[in-house]
Amino acid sequence: MRIVYLPSIKGFFILSTLAMPWSTTLATDENPYVSETIAATTTSTISEIKEQLELLQLRLEMLETAAEAAAPSSKPIVKSDPTKYKADLRYRHEAFSIENKPTRHRHRIRARFATTKPIDDTIAVTFGLASGSSDPISTNQTLGNGNSSKNVVLDLAYAQWQTPFNGLSVRAGKFSNPLMRVGGSGLVWDGDLRPEGLGFSYKHENMFFNAMGSWLRESSSTEDSILYAAQLGSQRAIGLDQSLRFGLGYYTITAPTPLFSEPAGNRVTADNELLSDFNSAEIFAEYARPMDGLISGNALLFASHVSNLGANDADSGYVLGAKLKSSRLDLGWSYQRLEADAVFGGLSDSDFIGGGTDGSGHIFQAGYPLSKKVKLQGTLFINQTGLESNAEDSYNRLMLDISYKY
Repeated sequence: MRIVYLPSIKGFFILSTLAMPWSTTLATDENPYVSETIAATTTSTISEIKEQLELLQLRLEMLETAAEAAAPSSKPIVKSDPTKYKADLRYRHEAFSIENKPTRHRHRIRARFATTKPIDDTIAVTFGLASGSSDPISTNQTLGNGNSSKNVVLDLAYAQWQTPFNGLSVRAGKFSNPLMRVGGSGLVWDGDLRPEGLGFSYKHENMFFNAMGSWLRESSSTEDSILYAAQLGSQRAIGLDQSLRFGLGYYTITAPTPLFSEPAGNRVTADNELLSDFNSAEIFAEYARPMDGLISGNALLFASHVSNLGANDADSGYVLGAKLKSSRLDLGWSYQRLEADAVFGGLSDSDFIGGGTDGSGHIFQAGYPLSKKVKLQGTLFINQTGLESNAEDSYNRLMLDISYKY
């Protein structure tokens, strides 16, 4: 007998089917010339062959099932898009009570959108748009100008390179400020500032270093005005759940001139030229720890002092503050004093004392998250302006915000 191998289950099924009539005929045919011994032997052999065929068929079925399970899926593998997007919208109501001026109310909006796209393992590019104008420290647009269309400006446009030197990244273009602002304070830098030039950030274990070179004015006829800034500091754990961050900063401006001819609190001559150079040194610290009580959350204490080494007087400023952030409520308070030439007024906080320098006062904040994407916040400024002239006019301002992230 010859057994033919057929490489499929169907082949064995056919072979088994063909074998059945033959085995039955041999088993039932009454041939007078075949002895009973031979007939019994033939019947036994055929039964063994049938059993072996059944076992082979079962084994083949098992092998084919295993092969199908191991075969790669025909569905394409979908890779996650590494591009990141972020956007927010803020609606603000403001009320002003300023000495010797009528009470004022206004509504403002701010809209921002940015995307970051890695182009290889070490380089990513960022592009962002925002509402605003040529003002370098504000992206707000005031409502109430005849329903006119609002400006959209280039807010971010830079490339960031993660260098082979571990922990060092370099930015080039118009980028978010790489310098640390203690407690989020605008004592030296407004939160909306987008420097233009080169930025550097370095972190290694507990140490950090931030620096930038930013063009404030490029001119074909006079010396360029360039801001150079650097910070060096450390962040250390204290116990299991507390931390301390502290450092030093130094900022200098070559050929300083008022931005857009607006001194922003800095002292100027009759020809609108700045009286002082700006070579400011800053020392800052933050202390963070969890808090338990009526409102449990993370508490932050912060302080900073800045002194302008390029001024003869009216050359110092400081801020002291505290914040509490929880899942239900955010609270904050700070007291700030900024003399006329302590910092370059065109880049400091645009909300405190109405922007610029030469003022002091309190800032109170409270925020309530309606959801992960929607938040209510109120900020109250109780300030005085005119430290240089000893006028100390009152400047009170209330800002009520609702912000949406999407």
